Amino acid sequence: MSTILLKELDLEPIIVKIIDKNEGLGWSLEYAKFIEIEYRKFLLLCQENKDASIVPPADVDKFWHYHILDTLKYAQDCENIFGYFLHHFPYFGMRGEEDFKNLNKSWEETCILYEKRFGKPSEYIKENLWKTIARCPNCGRRSPSNVFSLKRPTLASISA
Repeated sequence: MSTILLKELDLEPIIVKIIDKNEGLGWSLEYAKFIEIEYRKFLLLCQENKDASIVPPADVDKFWHYHILDTLKYAQDCENIFGYFLHHFPYFGMRGEEDFKNLNKSWEETCILYEKRFGKPSEYIKENLWKTIARCPNCGRRSPSNVFSLKRPTLASISA
């Protein structure tokens, strides 16, 4: 997949859903388009760093969630972008203290990769977007890692 294809990715239906006050998040069109740009950067980081747990900022993760909800489109977009389905794993950081530390480590690594690829983010991005992380890294990883596992939490694990 080339970055040209990623630029051509049609995310307009996702924006329409997100800006809807009843069915979406009620974001302004301007903010949704801003997040769309950052989402495309997230996808590019996932594409270029297949062995890393790329952790998106919270609002980029929300945009990702809305993309995933259109399952047919998301599956086809993943095939076109990555050549495989990019899975979403929403439990990273929830499975105990070590897992939470690993999430923060992956976040720091994502920030480093972001700066290497796109340069230092603007103050607006730092203050409004990159201050809150999501627990949802991509898990389209190609190799095992000592910081990321696919073990899902259980009710028993949170009551212990």
